[in-house]
Amino acid sequence: MKRIVGGVLVLFLTVPMLPAEDKAKPTPEQQYKALVKEYQDGITAYQQAVGKAKTNEERQKAFREKYPQPAKFAPKFLALAEKHPKDPVAVDALVWVATNSFGLPGKDSPQAKAFAILQRDHVTSPKLAPLCQRLIYSMDQGTETFLRALLEKNPNKEVKGNACLALAQFLKNRASRGQRNKPDQDKLNKEVEGLFERAAKDYADVKLAFWGTVGSKAKSELYEIRHLAIGKVAPDIEGQDQDGKKFKLSDYKGKVVLLDFWQQF
Repeated sequence: MKRIVGGVLVLFLTVPMLPAEDKAKPTPEQQYKALVKEYQDGITAYQQAVGKAKTNEERQKAFREKYPQPAKFAPKFLALAEKHPKDPVAVDALVWVATNSFGLPGKDSPQAKAFAILQRDHVTSPKLAPLCQRLIYSMDQGTETFLRALLEKNPNKEVKGNACLALAQFLKNRASRGQRNKPDQDKLNKEVEGLFERAAKDYADVKLAFWGTVGSKAKSELYEIRHLAIGKVAPDIEGQDQDGKKFKLSDYKGKVVLLDFWQQF
């Protein structure tokens, strides 16, 4: 009897103990969700602090102490994407960086690196549509290259539609700054109009996050270019003045007119 017990005891003692580091580690998706939660919890804490603030000084203090600065989180998301480049969550992490880290300077900034990786390794991803509209006010030359790459290489209609519209809007904003000679400016204006026409024709039913569809937004932009731009004849307007008298804008042709549009709720 004693021998049996002793044998069992020896066998038990030879079983190796698993070190702590061999325990299950969080997956890339779990790590991504944890980072997103940490950031969102920071936003919530900041909003609560602002809600309790009674002075501008207290609101500024809440921003300094509570607001989760994207500059702090962007390197973490970027590192996650670089560590797991083949995991689907890599695109999500890179999109987070590209979307939230605007204003971080330098070609080696997390945002610049995120765009470079997305264009190099994930340009065909169907997850990139929401990113496009975030880029229309960008001043970075890399934005144009990225949007053109999406329009040319991404097979997803939703992504292509968003990219086509965003590229047109991005170039329109550049054209409005008027920093080119006339031939180049005319060429740019022509391309902008052509891109809006393409967006309205080929991607009319693609939905946008905020402005309805690509088609409706593109048509609105074309109307503005063709009828509301500086130097164009203003479309005729009919309405009533503050005294209830009906009028047409064309009745005042040749005169200086100030129009004040307002709506009573």
